[in-house]
Amino acid sequence: MADPPRLQGRDIVCVGFADWDTALQTNQHHLMKRLAAENKVLFVESLGLRRPQLAGRDLKRIARRLSRGLSGAREVDGLHVLSPLVLPLHANAFVRALNRRLLEMFVRRAARKLGMQQPILWAYVPQAESLLEVLQPELVVYHCVDDIAAQPGIDAASFRTAETRFARRAELVLASAPALAERLRSISDNVIYAPNVADTALFASALEEGPIDPGMARLPAPRIVFTGAVVATKLDMGLLIQLARFRPSWSFALVGPVGAGDPSTDVSALAAEPNIHLLGARTYEHLPSVLRGAEAGLIPYARNQLTDSIFPMKVYEYLAAGLPVVATPLPSLTEIDAVASAPDADGIARLLDEALAEDTPQRRAARSQAAAAHSWEGRIEQIATVIDALPKDGRDLLVSTHTPALRSGRDVRTYGIARALAMNGPLTLLYVRFGADRPDEAFSAIPGIVLQEVIASRGIRRAVAYVKARLGRVPSGLARGVSPELASAATRWAGSSNYRRVIADGPTAAAALAGLARRRPVIYNAHNLESAFRHELPDDDGSLRGLHSFERRLLRASSESWMVSEADMRGARALCPEAKLRLAPNVVDVSAIRPVFATPPRSDLSSASEPLATPEPASASSEPARTLATEPVAIFVANFAYTPNRNALTFLIEEVLPRAWQQLPNAQLILVGAGLEHPPSKDPRVRALGFVEDLAGAYAQVRCAVVPLLQGGGSPLKLVEALAYGLPVVATPRAVAGLDIQDGIDCLVAEGSRAFADTLVQVLRDGAPEIARAGRRLAEQRYSVEALAGLLGRQ
Repeated sequence: MADPPRLQGRDIVCVGFADWDTALQTNQHHLMKRLAAENKVLFVESLGLRRPQLAGRDLKRIARRLSRGLSGAREVDGLHVLSPLVLPLHANAFVRALNRRLLEMFVRRAARKLGMQQPILWAYVPQAESLLEVLQPELVVYHCVDDIAAQPGIDAASFRTAETRFARRAELVLASAPALAERLRSISDNVIYAPNVADTALFASALEEGPIDPGMARLPAPRIVFTGAVVATKLDMGLLIQLARFRPSWSFALVGPVGAGDPSTDVSALAAEPNIHLLGARTYEHLPSVLRGAEAGLIPYARNQLTDSIFPMKVYEYLAAGLPVVATPLPSLTEIDAVASAPDADGIARLLDEALAEDTPQRRAARSQAAAAHSWEGRIEQIATVIDALPKDGRDLLVSTHTPALRSGRDVRTYGIARALAMNGPLTLLYVRFGADRPDEAFSAIPGIVLQEVIASRGIRRAVAYVKARLGRVPSGLARGVSPELASAATRWAGSSNYRRVIADGPTAAAALAGLARRRPVIYNAHNLESAFRHELPDDDGSLRGLHSFERRLLRASSESWMVSEADMRGARALCPEAKLRLAPNVVDVSAIRPVFATPPRSDLSSASEPLATPEPASASSEPARTLATEPVAIFVANFAYTPNRNALTFLIEEVLPRAWQQLPNAQLILVGAGLEHPPSKDPRVRALGFVEDLAGAYAQVRCAVVPLLQGGGSPLKLVEALAYGLPVVATPRAVAGLDIQDGIDCLVAEGSRAFADTLVQVLRDGAPEIARAGRRLAEQRYSVEALAGLLGRQ
């Protein structure tokens, strides 16, 4: 048989949740100490997630951190330990931002000194996400061994938010308890249940002849031992006191630091019991001598959110030492036959009676032998096997010059592309803040996505970037958006072997990545074939001069260009015959849209108009389709700040509606979208709602949608969206030119104001249910996120 995979010769940066020289050795210490034997390991000590108390222990720790933090990484136990200077006030947004900068600076400096290149980022806390750009890791591992958010003093909300982002980014998530694994599997597709294990060889030595810890040796037998932190958040103090009173002749030895992680712990009630003995902390190597003097191991944990997500490391330590083990009924221990459990002191006392009565040297040897299968060496071998089996095709990197929001057709195009890419594998969306202050939750909710903001420069550096872009013959209107920081970050991220495809989202992003495209393949995601229609629009300041030649160079330099329509594909081939093109149409989340469908029209549609109701909220779900509105109302949804849409609105109001009102006086029009600061018409039958959060509610108020474009390229997203809602659509030939759509079957196409008005009136009066249903089917089959994911599948 071939040797199992091993982790060796790698660079590892581990971000822990404890200091290296803590009194309690935990999962992170055991794994990293062993991994350091064959790898270069930088261990980053606790980031101080708990708000400190102005008490002796915390003040000493702060002073020690200040001293060590200024000294850089130090070598300990065969690895390098870094004590970063961060402020333990993570609930404050400013402090979080400052901590990110400090952590990045200290880790970058330490990694460079150690010669680390694209290390494995192995993190026990999600705040390590700020190191993603700094380290450009070849692999990200999130190792969750505790429900840290449930611990006292932790800002649970910010921790959970960071954990969700980081777990989605990680290629591998390790969870040490069933409850942790279950929660994380709702976030990540690659969660491995890996319970805590033990240094079984070390603890098996407790079965050999040798010295007994002096503190234990002084106690009368039988001695029942607990090893670990004596803290109120974990231990059931009342149960321990009851147990000690039920068995006054027994000695209960608590071996470990008091209040570690919970300084408010009060042990005075325990100390008052004559047979409960607080022996203090011992070094890890000394623990076998403690267990050598014990008759049984005890795990008297309280039941709470924290302990329900714990797999106690002491389980296999006790068993390796041969001890019978009794515990409160923790969820993580239910499948371990060697551990007996009871919920109260009486039940635990009875189980201990049985264990002491039945224990023999042979049983102890059998427990120890069975525990040997649960060693740290075995756990490392398991993890190495999982890592070796991870997909080698890595992540996609989508680079955008806009904040990922949903405020325009451009944003919806980006969202559709991001959703489709994420369906084929994990995705990082790298962006600079522009157009919106923060990403929309819709982007953050995409499974497998990581959103990474790059801070763009201003002032002289931005001016220099503009001049360089102009010298590179980038049109002025696009050169203004070129960010050198975005280009630099994309170059660093793309340099990782973990990134296989780099996609520039739109022409400005493609211009920013021009240098990178000369060194590695970069895909251009076109939002339109810009030069195919921009010449029709006014360019008073000359900002788009040279667009034709710029777009040709862009198509030639890109490894592949994703075009929104067959019309744009034909135009791109004519512009640059050698370009490699792929159809990637504009799409909407059809599966999330509950359609409205036509009902028989009312007989009084020509009667006086009724006022429009305020749109009711409507969520997309598996509920039945809603009934189409019976009032003669049409809707035009667009970003009216965009020149082609403004011109379309003028055509609609000045030429189409007057003709329509001659036939149907109470016909009404709803306008939805940004750019409607000033009412486009004084006629009360035209109602401008502006930007609305609830598009579904707006669509539910109408009988049809109109898309009267006379200019523009690509495929109008709002047309596709109207089809998905099951609305009959009246559109101009220009609007449908980029879509695989059939007039009279999927949509109604009308050219000129008279034909458009006649068709609109016909639909408002009579409805078009078959066309509406056919449009919905077309949206599902050709213009859904799922359809696009198939087109963009990895090749």
